[in-house]
Formats: sequence, structure tokens, C-alpha cells
Amino acid sequence: MIAKAKVISHGSTAVNYSAKKKLVDVLQFHLLPEGISSAAVWSRMMTLQEQFRGKLNLHRPLELTSIRIEVSPAREESVGWTLDDWRKLADDFVRTFDAIDLSEKAKRKSAKATNLRNSQYVVSLHRDSKSGILHLHINANRIDMDGNVNDAHFLFERARMAANAVTKERGWVQAETKRLQNIKRYGDDCIDALKRMKRFSWEEYESLLKEKGHSLVFKRDSDGKVRGYTVGRGKVLYKSSDLGHNRGLTPSRIVDTWKRLHHSEIQQKPTPKPAAHAPAATAGAQVSRPEPQPVKPEPKVTKPEPKKIHLEIPVDSRRYAIDIPEEIYHLIMAEAKAPDPADCLWTELKDVQHTALLLFAGMVNEATTIAQNCGGGSSATDGWGKKPDDDREWARECLRRAHDLHLRSRGRGRGRH
Repeated sequence: MIAKAKVISHGSTAVNYSAKKKLVDVLQFHLLPEGISSAAVWSRMMTLQEQFRGKLNLHRPLELTSIRIEVSPAREESVGWTLDDWRKLADDFVRTFDAIDLSEKAKRKSAKATNLRNSQYVVSLHRDSKSGILHLHINANRIDMDGNVNDAHFLFERARMAANAVTKERGWVQAETKRLQNIKRYGDDCIDALKRMKRFSWEEYESLLKEKGHSLVFKRDSDGKVRGYTVGRGKVLYKSSDLGHNRGLTPSRIVDTWKRLHHSEIQQKPTPKPAAHAPAATAGAQVSRPEPQPVKPEPKVTKPEPKKIHLEIPVDSRRYAIDIPEEIYHLIMAEAKAPDPADCLWTELKDVQHTALLLFAGMVNEATTIAQNCGGGSSATDGWGKKPDDDREWARECLRRAHDLHLRSRGRGRGRH
């Protein structure tokens, strides 16, 4: 089972989404009247906050007013469940979530526990539109019934630890173990598809994997050439570089992998015979030698400026304009990968791409802000080395750091109000 949690300012939108989305069952109104509308849920939450406005705004206004949580057990873990089973999971998760002690890590007493059990929240059951996998949404008031603010330090870490604890309590497979199992299974299926192919083609490769229930998402450059792809089901996707042995399933190496699998079947081309040598000169014959020609200096070639792509990347409510060399843009777009959902469910592929592009352009604060908004947020300047002369090497370093930023918050806790 995996879970994520985040404090947000758009609580009304989150509540409305959870209650009105198609294929939704609202399971529980906690400390709220049963059966009220989504607008009424948020109105009551804001009414409670209004009662404690003086206490809440003592130091600075409370801007992040709601907590959004998603809890997703594996498909096989919830087979045959009734709505009561899902309610029980929500209760177990909230109980465990509140009990996680992060005070030492956050260096704050307030991080010792949260108090969702004494807070207003609504629980709804959603079905993923692509994979059909069921998961829970919990939208909670940021403050409890006594006007105390639920601590938000390392909230993503709190959700992950709670998910692991409930998983262990129920005897389920841990998320990281499940991830490794999935990577092996998908990698084996990819190799099996290559073995079945008489000749390599992306179309047949995709078709054979679809037979096994997997979906492929290709990343192509401007010429239509495949530069990267992911394999998986629904939102659980794995990049080709994570599958197989020694990156053997990546677009740059997959044909060589196919050739190795079919080595005995591939007919070697005959080696061409060397050309016959010209007859040797007879003894005493005069051999004319060409007059040496003066060497002309090579004309200086001015290296053209690389073509650039203009981008405007949204960060919070602003858009930041940057110009990136076309080659670097395609490299980052092709080689970027989203973290596994077990590490960071909120991060999408475009978030990692935008973070890397901003890092390449030297906009560290803006890149870090994107990571923070997705549940990460460590400082991108920690250990940030000298920029190398090779732009491609620098782009890959920016990609690596962008991926690390989105995995989880590190270092000092950040209070988010």
C-alpha cells in the first residue's frame, strides 16, 4: 500500500473533486453532518476556522488551510472488499497517521503527532479512470475542533510511514518490495517479447506487451525517433532504464539486446574478399612521383550558435521565461523520469522535466518550489558542484538533481502555513 499527504490552500476544490468525480462513493463524514453537499462541507470547515481566527493569525495568516491525503492499496489487497472494509482502512490509516512521531526529525514539538481524529474530514472512494484501481481520498480541515493547527512538517513522510505501518499490521507486501517485484516482472515480460520477435520493431514490441496487459508510453524527438518509454498499468509506470539488466531495454540498447537474444538465428554477412594488388613495378623502371603541393591552411569555421527553444514554465501563480538549447531540451524531455509512486505520488513526468530545465537555466529557487509543491523540497544548492563545460553532462546532472528533489523532503523540516 502507498499513501501521500499534502497541505493545500485550495481545500474547497479538493473537497468538490472528491465528492463529485464520477465513480465515487462518499464513505464517511467525520465530525460533519451525514450527506451534506461538498460546498456545505467546506463551508463548515471555514466556519470553524473563523471561530479561531484570532488564534490562527497570531503570528501570520493560515494560508494552507486543508490537508489532502490519498491512500491506495494494491489491487490484489482489496479484492472483494465492501464499503465497510474501505471505511475500516480509512480509520486505521488516520489512527496510524496521527501516531507518527516526527518531532526529532522536524526539531519541533508540534510534529510529535497530528490530531485528525479530532478534525473535520470527508472520506471518499475513487476508481482510477485508466487502471480501474480503487483508492481513498481524505480531505481534512487543517485545524482540529479545539482550534489547534495540525502539524505539516514532513507530512509526505508521515503518510509514507503510516502506509508502511498499516501494511505491516495487515501482513501485506511493503511498497518497496512490491516495486522491485513489479520491475522484475515487467522486465521479464519485455525480454520475453523480444524473444518472440523475428525482427525488431517498436510496433510489434508494443503489441506483444499489450497482450500481457501492459501499456507503453513513448517519448519521441522532433524526428519521431523513440528516445524513451515507460511500461506499466494505470498510473504505475516504470521507465525503460529501470528494467532489464544494465539498461539493456533502453531505446539506445534494445536492438543490441534483441540481437544477443537471437544470435544463433542471425546470418552473418560474408566477409568481402580483399581487392587484388596492382602488379609490382619491373626492375629498373622509372617511377614518377607527383610534385608536392603546397598545403593550404584550413579555413576557419565559425561554429553556429545552437538553436534554442523558448519556454515559459509555470511556478505557483507566475510563469518564468527561459531559453534552452534545442539539443538539451530534447535530452531532458527524453531522459527525465518520474519517481516511483511509492516515493512521490504527486510528481508527474512534466514536474521533473520542468525542474531540470529550470536548474539548467540557473533558476534554483523556482526549481525547488516545483519540488516542494509536489511533496519534495530539499535544497537544490546542497552539494551543487561547478558547472562542467559539456552542456549534455550538465543537463544530466540537472536531471539527477531534479529527480532527487522530488523523492522526498530532506534536511530541516519546513513549517508550511
